Amino acid sequence: MAIETGFCKRESKLKPEVFFDLMFYAASLSENSSLERLVVYLQKQHGIEMRKQSLDERFTESTVNFIKMVLSRLIHAQISEALYCKEYLSAFNHVRIKDSTKFNIPENLAPYFKGSGGSGDVSLAGITIQYEYDLKTSDSLDLNVTEAVRNDQSDAKATSKNICKNDLSIRDLGYFSTKALKEIADQEAFFLSRLLTRTTVYEAKGVELDFKKLYVWMSKNRIERLEKAVLIGQKEQLPVRLVIGLVPPEVYEERLRRKEEECKKNGRQLKEMTKLFMHFNLFITNAKAEDLPAEKILTLYRFRWQVELMFKNWKSIFSIHKLQKMKYERYVSMLYIRLILIIVNLQIVNRVQVSLSKQGERKSILSYDKALKTLKNCFYEILNILRGGKQKAIKLLGDIYQLLSKNHWREKRKKRENYLENIYLFTC
Repeated sequence: MAIETGFCKRESKLKPEVFFDLMFYAASLSENSSLERLVVYLQKQHGIEMRKQSLDERFTESTVNFIKMVLSRLIHAQISEALYCKEYLSAFNHVRIKDSTKFNIPENLAPYFKGSGGSGDVSLAGITIQYEYDLKTSDSLDLNVTEAVRNDQSDAKATSKNICKNDLSIRDLGYFSTKALKEIADQEAFFLSRLLTRTTVYEAKGVELDFKKLYVWMSKNRIERLEKAVLIGQKEQLPVRLVIGLVPPEVYEERLRRKEEECKKNGRQLKEMTKLFMHFNLFITNAKAEDLPAEKILTLYRFRWQVELMFKNWKSIFSIHKLQKMKYERYVSMLYIRLILIIVNLQIVNRVQVSLSKQGERKSILSYDKALKTLKNCFYEILNILRGGKQKAIKLLGDIYQLLSKNHWREKRKKRENYLENIYLFTC
């Protein structure tokens, strides 16, 4: 890969494996790593003397392409197996959860990553990380770094063809696009999404669904949930199952309070139609009812929050959003190396979870937050697994298995969404 991307053109003391060793060391540090610190590590660990300027010159476009290729190869080489049991969401090939995170970066990078600003946090430079993983195996399916101005809907339209037959895609409203959903359906794949409230919905014979009348009827008859076969969109209408749930009065009041505060802050008037839709939970899917029953839709959709928790871990543990000012090629290299280290660690956690599940420990679900914090502290063990031979790797992984299988469990919390019970609903 180093030769293919042009990183390695001739014999050099900074060989590809030494360079990756150096980059992993930099990624393991909680604080930023200066060139001074890196050349000292090279001297101490590998006996290689190099000036700061010479090391800085090694960060080129070819270096960026080399690291990106390694990340791509790593994602495609993951070992796939159901995390909890073979019956877990078995109706689908992959259950694809996708979301994005944005953060500001040093403004010297604005020519490469244009910032989006917004919410009073205006920046000339910003990055969006698009991440997609499989809920069945927790394997990473897609990991892409773009400029912050590229929104989620643009990503949905650009990547809908990546979804394969019998996959189920779950995304939030930021990705909502009738055109993208139709492309998913055309590929014999499935989607689960909230309904964007400004979307036109038609019942039989082309009659538009009246949500005001529907709310009055459901309230009068004390119906909490129902399902309708409808068409969405105006130009190219898409047939979907619309699952409609009425929220409890206290949930409606809380939604209304938050929306009124948001409108007041932005100097806008809250519309009556917006208030009406706050009474509902509205989901659309093209999956069959026997594969995805209406009563399980809300629970399955809630798993989407797990990717947001992952982003929180990536920032708090690996500081992906806190790299110091540096030239473009070095900044991108450092960011991608952190992402590679994250994927390696996630794969280790997932294999431990699979092993525990096979032993009948289905109630033992690992906490990614606890496990990733521990693995961050086990950096040199991870590095030795990557560097060493098979027997050494087996021994080190065995030690890590023992470590993670003790006191690294996801805890039940009162008055909060219970992840453990949600998992049991799909595995029992």
